[in-house]
Amino acid sequence: MSVPAGAAWPRIRLLPPEVAARIAAGEVIERPASVVKELIENALDAGARTVEVAIEGGGCERIRVRDDGCGIPADQLADAFERHATSKLRDEHDLFAVRTLGFRGEALAAIVAAGDVELVTRPAADPVAALARYRDGRRERLGGAGAAAGTSIEVRDLFAALPARRRFLRAPQAEARAVAQVVQAYALARPDVSFRLSVDGRAALVTDGAGDARAAFAAVHGEARARALLAVDHERAGEDGRVRVQGLVGPPAEHQASRRALYLFANGRSVVSRPLTHAVEEAYHALLPAGRHPIGILQIEVPPDEIDVNVHPTKAEVRFRHERLVYAALATAVRETLRGAPAPGWTPAVPGDQQRWEAARVLLAPRPAGLPVARPSFGVSPEGSRPDVEGHASVAGDMAAGHGQEPLPLSERLPALRALGQVDATYLVAEAPDGLYLVDQHAAHERVLYERIAAARASGRPERQPLLAPVVVALPVAQALLVGQQEEALAAFGFELDAADGRAVIVRAVPAVLADRDPAAALLAYLDRFERETRLSGPDRAVASLACRAAVMAGDRLDLEQQRALLRALEATETPQTCPHGRPTLLHVSSEALARSFGRR
Repeated sequence: MSVPAGAAWPRIRLLPPEVAARIAAGEVIERPASVVKELIENALDAGARTVEVAIEGGGCERIRVRDDGCGIPADQLADAFERHATSKLRDEHDLFAVRTLGFRGEALAAIVAAGDVELVTRPAADPVAALARYRDGRRERLGGAGAAAGTSIEVRDLFAALPARRRFLRAPQAEARAVAQVVQAYALARPDVSFRLSVDGRAALVTDGAGDARAAFAAVHGEARARALLAVDHERAGEDGRVRVQGLVGPPAEHQASRRALYLFANGRSVVSRPLTHAVEEAYHALLPAGRHPIGILQIEVPPDEIDVNVHPTKAEVRFRHERLVYAALATAVRETLRGAPAPGWTPAVPGDQQRWEAARVLLAPRPAGLPVARPSFGVSPEGSRPDVEGHASVAGDMAAGHGQEPLPLSERLPALRALGQVDATYLVAEAPDGLYLVDQHAAHERVLYERIAAARASGRPERQPLLAPVVVALPVAQALLVGQQEEALAAFGFELDAADGRAVIVRAVPAVLADRDPAAALLAYLDRFERETRLSGPDRAVASLACRAAVMAGDRLDLEQQRALLRALEATETPQTCPHGRPTLLHVSSEALARSFGRR
């Protein structure tokens, strides 16, 4: 706030308690997933062996978390809702050796400031339960009730009194997926606890609580992936401290496009840490294709006085006293586990060679008997193609510095392009009557597929490829929710899916642009790409996600015929100069610029 010249500074006043409480609540409660996280942590600290989470409307309408933990004595229930009231700290020294997930005493106070709350709790030794009900941040009732041992807390109308904050929440479907990610993270951190998640009355996740980390991973990501995981157990000790790393990691053949299936825990706490993630990925150096990430569960254990969990309001970040030791122990643990593990289907590039791994060899491989040849046609038939331009071109000068680049208007069609070759398995080199073109093969194919898919969707006649035999696909929790929420959109693009038991779906047909891919991998990859797509929204988001997934990738080797087909398809598009996300598809160096670079003009 600025003060006009000569005016007095406004008087300093204490904020009203309800305003201060809502500001403080905003530091802890950002969205429904924040509420679920705090309540799960309270349940685990209470010794729960079963935690049930139910949400409606993405958690904005209703959240209920029920556990069989030790409960809260009736005479302490009112104090539990006060700010900074906790049973987990005695004095300031305990802050430097925290052994519980929660410790600040802010969770219940913050939740009460953000929504309407009803809590019922009973220690096993008490004959009756105690009930506390809060409305609009004020206590409405405190008394007795009948309930089983443990604690049940229900939160309704989250942020109803804070409409400005509620407007910043995402769609209920997205908030439900965020809640699912929180629940599944703790289900993996504590396989000895049974977790159950239901979304709008439908079961989304169930773990048995038998203590088997592999079984917990299977409940979240499917049995096939869980069976492939490799056990990790490594300990490093020295004068600068002690670190133990345990868990499961995927072999090099198991990877995905995002980091969402890599879970890191520090002393049982789910953490987000770039250095720790980098340590894991460093262990996979030269083992994974570009743009792919490992999967697994890794538990890092250090003495409580060697980790600071009090560096972030939501306790999502931690700081280690001996960071280099932890980093080295984590990287070494994963590297030693991977040593000797098979990496089928991937061959590292020969040193000094420009060849990359062929990350999408399935797209270019022959299809099974009875199906059309799997060479990408890029959406242009021979009848619609233009003839190649005769002639040749020299590539020299200072093009690398961008000298002579001449961007074309977005609405301008391309001239006929003659394919000359491929650079670094990523860029196509072509000539035209007006000079030289360098084409990004992935961006160009994205543009081609984007317009093709959008046109088919608009016509109501999606191009689909029926499968010779239906395929059953087990989906991770978040993606199973996404399928249920995007059922109509998936059908509009050519997916034909039927529900199966649990979180599985039966795939009977896929979009034609994915016909050359493994159906299960194609569906999972499309859903993963859709979740990560943030630059577009609405129908464009789904179209762009499918186009990106189906397009050839950087690193795919294309023969001359395929290069020609892609260039002809790009020429036929309405907006050939950019991909759906706005990235350029090509670089143009005019004939005049080439001549100037060689001193011919």
